[in-house]
Amino acid sequence: MAAPLLATLKSGQHRPRLIAAPGVWDDLRARRQKDADLDAFLKRSEVEARAIVAAPPVTYRKEGRRLLGVSRTALRRVLLLALHHRLTGDPALAKRAEQEMLAAAAFPDWNPSHFLDVGEMTAALAFGHDWLYDVLDPAARKTIAAAIVAKGLKPGTDGEPAHWLRVQNNWNSVCLCGMALGALTLAEEEPELAERTLANVRAFNANGLKPYAPEGIYPEGAMYWGYGTTFQAVLLAALESALGTDWGLSRSPGFLASADALLHQLGPTGAFFNFSDNTERPQLEAGMWWYAHRLKRPDLLRYDAPHVRAFAASQRPPQPESGGDRLLPLAALWWPEDGRLDAPTKLPRHWYGDGPNQLAAFRTSWDDPKAMYLALKAGGANISHAHMDAGSFVFEADGVRWARDLGMQSYHSLESKGVDLWNSKQDGGRWKVYRLGPEPHNTLTIGDRLHRADGRASLTHFSDAPDTPGALLDLSPVFAGQAGRVARGFAFRPNSHALVRDEVEGVRPGEIVRWAMLTNAQVALAEGGAEAILTENGRRLRVRLRAASPAGAAFEVASAQPPDNGVDAPNPDARLLVVRAAAPASGRVTFAVVLEPLGEGGRAARVPVSEPLADTPLNAWRLPPVRR
Repeated sequence: MAAPLLATLKSGQHRPRLIAAPGVWDDLRARRQKDADLDAFLKRSEVEARAIVAAPPVTYRKEGRRLLGVSRTALRRVLLLALHHRLTGDPALAKRAEQEMLAAAAFPDWNPSHFLDVGEMTAALAFGHDWLYDVLDPAARKTIAAAIVAKGLKPGTDGEPAHWLRVQNNWNSVCLCGMALGALTLAEEEPELAERTLANVRAFNANGLKPYAPEGIYPEGAMYWGYGTTFQAVLLAALESALGTDWGLSRSPGFLASADALLHQLGPTGAFFNFSDNTERPQLEAGMWWYAHRLKRPDLLRYDAPHVRAFAASQRPPQPESGGDRLLPLAALWWPEDGRLDAPTKLPRHWYGDGPNQLAAFRTSWDDPKAMYLALKAGGANISHAHMDAGSFVFEADGVRWARDLGMQSYHSLESKGVDLWNSKQDGGRWKVYRLGPEPHNTLTIGDRLHRADGRASLTHFSDAPDTPGALLDLSPVFAGQAGRVARGFAFRPNSHALVRDEVEGVRPGEIVRWAMLTNAQVALAEGGAEAILTENGRRLRVRLRAASPAGAAFEVASAQPPDNGVDAPNPDARLLVVRAAAPASGRVTFAVVLEPLGEGGRAARVPVSEPLADTPLNAWRLPPVRR
């Protein structure tokens, strides 16, 4: 018989047991005296905590089908209040956290029909129950524990197996994290339920970790990496602190490598490649701080560090009603031991990663905010939170993101209008949303039709050679039934330009093949439409149509505004640079577009543009096939 999972549980007198051992607090108080960044972060964090004291506790209020906003507010409040009670000993902070937890405990439920809400609320009360165990009123502690059992653990553990146990996305990590925290803090009071709950965690968390394989690309993109991975890190850290082991889950293929993969998706301007349901600048999460701590890699904090310093220096009013950055207080527990937040990175400048959404990224520098940067993707639309954006890319130079992605639209804004948002089948409601379909993405469309929802583009070739970096994509499966072969090649020439070359074959004669690039820049066409000059913030980018077949294709500027249907969100300041070509009798269409940064005042590129690859068929490009 297998040993009980709770056999190595730290005893009750060793609380807190969730992530922060008792001695951590003395160490943190001592370290802040020597670390100005840590001290500033904690001071600002305490301002946020004390603002919560005067705010009323959370109330049961759903937005559409979600209670998630309330759960997130409760989690942020309890963590802030408990953390600063442990650091200051102020009983007012502990009492206010107790009131918050009692308010949530009195809810009729934590909305199990949308179990993320339960997972985050269970995490909130579990942290409070554990970190404040010795100072909670005994009756209140009993009430909080009963709520964790009745509204968290039992709905998540008993009865039919929940769908989130088997899904391979952020739901698995978030929900199982909440269940694990609840089980670990109530292990003495509810040993059988805690054992069953942890058995589910051990058996099913592998599903949530599968998307990281093989090389750490989180298929849902940067924002969801922050969400799912931060809760996964909390889960692993809690298991380690309470049981002395994470059962080897952290060694799942690609999981530890995902921190590096995420940084490759970060452009020099500080914006992420926001493919799928994402934003360019996600909110701060504590997940990367766990990676930096676990791997002893402070260089991983290159995105977080400036934002944490800005948070620490902020004079904005406190936000007691916010649920954002709710796990950020945990960053203090994973702060670099040497206090270094500006460690240089040793990551390569050119990279690709394998996974459901294969990616490649090229840059001229990790330290220059005006560096050239190109990131591109393969993948497909039937991945969790995906868009029809196979073949899409972003491009930066001179501190401007020239080619960009609109990113996500608020789920509630769509669901409240009756959009069948999570139906990703070919005729599903998801593809009726403008931002999610192929039209506004930096890729190809044929005959204004949707991509194949079940098609999967692949990254076939990649070079990181200093003078000839580039990549090739096979987009043919995404255009099945529309073309026989669709290939896209990218060449990146440091400090000079980037080239995008497309080859489309087997298109019905007369069908329109459309090339598009979304931008916020002002666009002026020149040379009869063979050239476009983009201007933003005093910088300029020349986009040249170096080769196209059939002849006569030219740039045009098209609207990036969706139809005024009361459903789609507007896209202010966005426009599309477009080329359209009608397929000739041969059914073959090609494009070759050069992106050449001109800098401030229209100066020439530092390296003259000479691009023979514009006229060279993709199968003649000397790029090695990617490893598998």
